[in-house]
Amino acid sequence: MEFIRDILISGAPADTAGVMFDPTRDHEWMTAVASSVPQTRGIQPGAEVKRTSRVNGADVAWSTAVEQFHFPHVLRLAITNGGSGYIRYEVQRQGGGTIAKIRASSEQDLFGFDLEKLKRLVESSF
Repeated sequence: MEFIRDILISGAPADTAGVMFDPTRDHEWMTAVASSVPQTRGIQPGAEVKRTSRVNGADVAWSTAVEQFHFPHVLRLAITNGGSGYIRYEVQRQGGGTIAKIRASSEQDLFGFDLEKLKRLVESSF
């Protein structure tokens, strides 16, 4: 399955990336993610995060590893365990705000991306 989403958010790219790129906040804006536990400190190539998602009533364990990172513009994660695929976040200034883009691929929807929730989280932080 391929997932492509974008949304315009008021605020700076760093504010948006601060929420999007933080795996401990996944559950706040991804409806399928129940837990995210970083296995590596910080965001750097190779950094791993173990996650659990609720898919069709069952818990699904999966992990990611950072493939590419350039704060606050790009984070690309490879799904390494519990399936295959990737997640790519892109954050770019647009006018007086930020356009947040997500492109992801996996065998099932492990994410439940809710960009309206993401927008509310970012915009309520300033």
